[in-house]
Amino acid sequence: MATLQNLRNKAGVLLAAVIFIALAAFILGDFLQSGNSLMRNKQMKIAEIDGESIDYIEFQSRFDEIANIYKANNQTNSLDEEAYQQILNQTWDATLQDKIMGEVYDELGIDVTPTEMFDMVQGNNLHPIIQQIFGDQQTGRVNKANVIQFLKYIQDNPDSPQKESWLNVEKQILTTKKLSKYSDLVSKALTANTLQAKQSLAEKDVVASLKFIQKKYAAISDSSISVSSAEMKDYYKKHISDYEQKNQKVLAYVTFNIEPSEEDDQEAQKYITDLKSDFISAENNEQFVNANADSRFEQKYFTESELAPALSVWAFNSEIGSVYGPVKEIDTYKLYKLNEVKMLPDSVKASHILIRVQTQAELQAANAKIDSLKKVIESGRQSFELAARMNSQDGSASNGGDLGWFKRGMMVAQFENAAFNAEKDELVSVMTQFGVHLIKVTAQSSKTKNVQLAVLDRKVTASTTTYQNIYAKASQFSAKAQDLDGFNRVVAEQKLNKRSIAVGENDRSIPTLGPIRNMIRAAFLSGETGDLVVGQDRSPIFEADNKFVVAAIEGESEAGTKSFESVKAAIHMAVAKEKKQNMLVDQFNKSRGSSIEQTASSLNLEVASASGFRPLYGSVNAIGYEPAINGAVAKLGVAQQSKPIAGRNGVYIVELTDKTGPTAGDVKAEKKSLFQNASYRASYQAYETLKKNAEIEDLRWKFY
Repeated sequence: MATLQNLRNKAGVLLAAVIFIALAAFILGDFLQSGNSLMRNKQMKIAEIDGESIDYIEFQSRFDEIANIYKANNQTNSLDEEAYQQILNQTWDATLQDKIMGEVYDELGIDVTPTEMFDMVQGNNLHPIIQQIFGDQQTGRVNKANVIQFLKYIQDNPDSPQKESWLNVEKQILTTKKLSKYSDLVSKALTANTLQAKQSLAEKDVVASLKFIQKKYAAISDSSISVSSAEMKDYYKKHISDYEQKNQKVLAYVTFNIEPSEEDDQEAQKYITDLKSDFISAENNEQFVNANADSRFEQKYFTESELAPALSVWAFNSEIGSVYGPVKEIDTYKLYKLNEVKMLPDSVKASHILIRVQTQAELQAANAKIDSLKKVIESGRQSFELAARMNSQDGSASNGGDLGWFKRGMMVAQFENAAFNAEKDELVSVMTQFGVHLIKVTAQSSKTKNVQLAVLDRKVTASTTTYQNIYAKASQFSAKAQDLDGFNRVVAEQKLNKRSIAVGENDRSIPTLGPIRNMIRAAFLSGETGDLVVGQDRSPIFEADNKFVVAAIEGESEAGTKSFESVKAAIHMAVAKEKKQNMLVDQFNKSRGSSIEQTASSLNLEVASASGFRPLYGSVNAIGYEPAINGAVAKLGVAQQSKPIAGRNGVYIVELTDKTGPTAGDVKAEKKSLFQNASYRASYQAYETLKKNAEIEDLRWKFY
């Protein structure tokens, strides 16, 4: 069914955008310890939101549901770490929104009725998700008969993969509709008046030139500023919210890189060299490469400019069957064999008919359909364009299958090879990841000489012996270290490069190591300050991105407010900066003359200038990013000197020399624009405020 495939294809993209789909996992091993019972609610709690406990099984079920849909839509069984992290975070965000907003919806009486749901799926007010899934790619119109046909199919086939996809789509429609109603309620409390609109218009696209004087805080030495303990404690109390912290561990770690040895390099070179004579005599180069090389045979043809200079000279001046190498390119030894020489265009114009394929039975039917269409078109009984409009399951169908001009690299490999090797007006069929195509090349650029190379390659990798030797070094290090003191002692003895980093309980990677969730999680599950980090297998050695890692816990902090003593140095700097700011503002006020030149002379400062400054958007040329100046310039008139401006890096006085911008505009349209912008921000900020005020205990780190 074309509609089912349409759902599969479009829902995959849609759900990825809406819910950041990623990999599912099911991990319970760390709780299989003596004395623990998996049936206890406390042990299965993954979070608590405003007193309501979130069960791990509930969370994991949601996680698996989204991941399974992604796997089905993308025809894959494995996902990378980035995708895994995305789905984990999105599952968490969706759980928070459900729990926090669910209570709000109940209090406000927000709900979606069956009638509204029907209207959004089959009625006159189709939801954007339905339009994306079932809408025509060219016109955007939805054929409701296709929607009804699909719904009947999943009703008759409740175990089909499409059923699970559809249930998730329904959830998304329900969630977005409720949120839309809530946002509408919030926006009703907002307005934009005429005064705001006029001010906004006056500030839009303003460009100013100015003169300024400045004195940086750094010009005053820290030693000249006296800061008392009482002042610092008072600052700490006033800014207590700035010193909130999450659970963290400070890890010290060393790495043992898993790098190929000289023997590994020689072994790779020998492998290639020993095969050279067989490669020269091979009659089927593709089979030989696929049987003996690290990489599969590539059907691609190259122009002279697409190859490295030395390789290009050899390839375009040799006989077919000639062999070049072995040569080492980065970490791989290669032999090149000239497989074929052809005169090919560098771009083609083509049309196609696509029959999509999901199963082996569909493949047989698609091949039969393409063969039948080919015979009908070649016999002249039907034009290619009409056949495409009537049969192609691609967006180009409405254009008679026309894809326009394209160069190499713009299409998938199988399609490209077929199109560039075909003659003008020739009909060729090919299968790609999208299905079976019937291609017609309608135009070609001029042809040039191209070569196809068979490449026999062998990457230099660490052998099992090398791997074991490097692991042994890491093992010897950890055996000598035992704890943090020993860790630091052995690091010094062996002159190793020790690094330290603070990690959160839900972090999954470390910048210099890449994904290494198992080590981070182990540090929080059982490690204390002074311990080596030990994994579930009781080993202190972790592996990440071609290296072994041994780590020790240097320190830790619990969620809450940082103590005064721990941030004392930072507070001292902040109070000193405030004092410098007040001191400079006072100096500028006392020395302020009738012009900026007089003020500069009194302060023994130079007057500088800046032009092309746009207050609404960016930093000041020759000053940098200083938001306070942006605000001051917006209110100044030409030739008017500002009051002292306390900025991020210093104190300034500015005087405008020129100011241009719109003198009029559509006030009504500006009011509407301001209202819409405020509405978007308000609905987001309302939810963020609710989330901030909720009591949330996040225990994901225990499970993932």
